[in-house]
Amino acid sequence: MEHKLNTFKTDLHNVFVEGNANSIQMARVFIVMAIPVLTICMIAVRHIVY
Repeated sequence: MEHKLNTFKTDLHNVFVEGNANSIQMARVFIVMAIPVLTICMIAVRHIVY
């Protein structure tokens, strides 16, 4: 578990801070960031509509 967290921390650093990430690192960060953001957006739209 600690290895996975360190890998994700390294991926975040490479994508957002250094900007030299490869496609695998960018995909991992996108998936982990996209799911919560989309969920929050769907909840917000539902509150606005109803």
